Amino acid sequence: MAVPDPRPLNPGAPGQIAGYRLTGLLGQGGQGVVYLGIAPSGGKVAVKVLHAWMSEDADARRRFLREVEIARRVAPFCTARVLDAGLHDDGPYIVSEYVPGPSLDQVIRESGPRTGGGLERLAVATVSALAAIHRAGVVHRDFKPGNVILGPEGPVVIDFGISRANDHTVTRSGSVGTPGYMSPEQFTGETVSQASDVFSWAATMVYAATGHRAFTGDTVPAVLNAILHREPDLSGVPDDLRSLLATCLSKDAGVRPTASELHRTLTGDSGHAATLIAPAPPRPAPTAPLPVPGEARSTGPAQTQAADQPQGPDPAQTQAADPAQGPDPAKSADSAQTRPAEPHETRSPEPDEDATTPVRPAGPATRPSPDGRPSRRRALVAGGGALVAVAAALTLPSLLRGDDGEPATRKTTTPSSPSGAARTAPPFGTPLYEPVAGHSDDVRSVALSRIDGTPVALTGSDDDTARIWDLTDGTPIGAPFEGHTGWVRSVAFVAVGAAQVAVTASDDTTVRVWDITTHEELGRLTGHTQPVKATAAGDLRGTPIAVTGGQDKVVRVWNLANHRPLGDPLSGHTATVWSIALGMLTGTPVAVTASDDGTVRVWNLTTRQQIRSMAAGGGGGVRALAIYELDGVTYAVTGGQDAAVRVWNLSTGAQAGPTLTGHSGPVWALAAGDLNGTPVAVSGGEDGTVRVWNLGTGRPLGSPFLGHDDRIWCVAFGDLAGDPIAVSGGRDNMIRVWSLASPPR
Repeated sequence: MAVPDPRPLNPGAPGQIAGYRLTGLLGQGGQGVVYLGIAPSGGKVAVKVLHAWMSEDADARRRFLREVEIARRVAPFCTARVLDAGLHDDGPYIVSEYVPGPSLDQVIRESGPRTGGGLERLAVATVSALAAIHRAGVVHRDFKPGNVILGPEGPVVIDFGISRANDHTVTRSGSVGTPGYMSPEQFTGETVSQASDVFSWAATMVYAATGHRAFTGDTVPAVLNAILHREPDLSGVPDDLRSLLATCLSKDAGVRPTASELHRTLTGDSGHAATLIAPAPPRPAPTAPLPVPGEARSTGPAQTQAADQPQGPDPAQTQAADPAQGPDPAKSADSAQTRPAEPHETRSPEPDEDATTPVRPAGPATRPSPDGRPSRRRALVAGGGALVAVAAALTLPSLLRGDDGEPATRKTTTPSSPSGAARTAPPFGTPLYEPVAGHSDDVRSVALSRIDGTPVALTGSDDDTARIWDLTDGTPIGAPFEGHTGWVRSVAFVAVGAAQVAVTASDDTTVRVWDITTHEELGRLTGHTQPVKATAAGDLRGTPIAVTGGQDKVVRVWNLANHRPLGDPLSGHTATVWSIALGMLTGTPVAVTASDDGTVRVWNLTTRQQIRSMAAGGGGGVRALAIYELDGVTYAVTGGQDAAVRVWNLSTGAQAGPTLTGHSGPVWALAAGDLNGTPVAVSGGEDGTVRVWNLGTGRPLGSPFLGHDDRIWCVAFGDLAGDPIAVSGGRDNMIRVWSLASPPR
């Protein structure tokens, strides 16, 4: 199975951190960003950076730095080694070994369950790693398929970000882990011990053996109820493992074997099997009510728990289960974790600074899902071709403690922060600078990327041009892209070979490809017979593609390497196609299209067949679309003429969660992204407002953003210098950049 390539660096990403050159994005989670880096020696490394807004919170920094005390205890064979750590722009970073390989979750989703000797070897290897973790006195607390990387040297367990040492009491202060793989005691307030990890290991092995979860339900409370009250679904588990896993999944933690006992049993080292497979006695129902999803979760910098006390989960570290929808997805950084790499020599500290020493890692972040389920997002793709972030496993080790008991760290500075002073992002909903003027007519579309390290926005306009803007200050870069003879309705960035290009779609019926350096036209895609309203661009198994749609009601796929169509048009829509997004659906590359016919359609880009059609317009046309993946399930967010925003499960075609209302007119624009561990949608519409929606609760985040003088045609979601932003454009000819830092709770 191929290891996923890193994504292009997000807007605002640094080009270098402490001597490590950053070459790609491995993932982005609720606590920070994981980059692929090159050490001075030339070896590949993973560089993890805490989000800027979290870096300014003392408790968040302490939790981040404290984890090395946990990771340092764990034997190196079962995790990844930390090579370096320090401060960059007053924010912690960690440099770890780079482990190329898919997660167990990805392997099962794409290749099916493990069988025979392969399953046995997996069970032995993973329980051996778990036993080593336990011998180090550590409770992992989030053992699951997404946290097992099948590296070239064998399985590696990641994500010690929510682990705890046994010398600290661990009880419930907000459950931490992944529903579906969590133990009963993680929900009921009882002590979470190493027996909890055994339960999670067994649930992982059930999934590895069968492809389905041991405990299922349509909602988080239903999953929790199954874990607390129902027997596990062991159908399909081989006979020689079924009784063993059933005992490990006992509601009574005292009945479960230890990881060392499991290892001896699986390897035939002793005669423990008879006691390990004894049936577990029934467990009384808990007297406390089940938690409401989201209520007990920490939401970021407002968390004030002491580092040594039980902590509620980071919003990026609680994941839900949806049994019918498959396993939690392997994040980009899960699929290419950390091991082996060239070590980087720790530099001597600058005067008045303490040096750090390399330490061991810990791991990924998770986030809530659209219908209130916390979950980890694998990918977010905004409609109209805006490139998006991929959720990552953020390995989270700590730094060596100073004499005062606080972490001793070293600091690096960059030209953007000459003295290393901490940068404070503007409050949520605040414009970063004055509106960007330059287009002489409506701004119809926007996409975000980076050019030579500079974060940029590409916009298309009714003035028949497209422009590129420096997002750091809103100034234009180069001359407009000129040549279209009609409104530029949709834009996208995409890599073609080693170069990044711009793609524009126009009412003049053409789609054009542009050199972003010279702004010269590289090619013209012709075939549409009427105005082209939408484009999205990406990579289809190594081929750069654009997918386009418009007023002729058909969807076309183009090879951007030779500017020729790939196959025949995709037909099915009965009205104008207004929005397109690209993504994956259960391992299949898909295009998702939205139309004035009131439907959202899903197309298999490999077979060219329609997978699904959904009536998603609430009685009107669907004008805006964004898709994202959570817990192995691809969701679409839609908006249109009925002024509502809806979330859809693309695997079942069912609406997920409530209809989001607040706009007073049609919703013309949508983007999706991860905001400090919470999946969100950003919408813009006829009423001239930009709104941010928490897709975990179905509620708006804060008040609408006001500033545009007329309807909003486009929005994008990204980050700038590590802080989240939204970009909008509209009928007032303006582009506005909004801070999404420190969102309201």
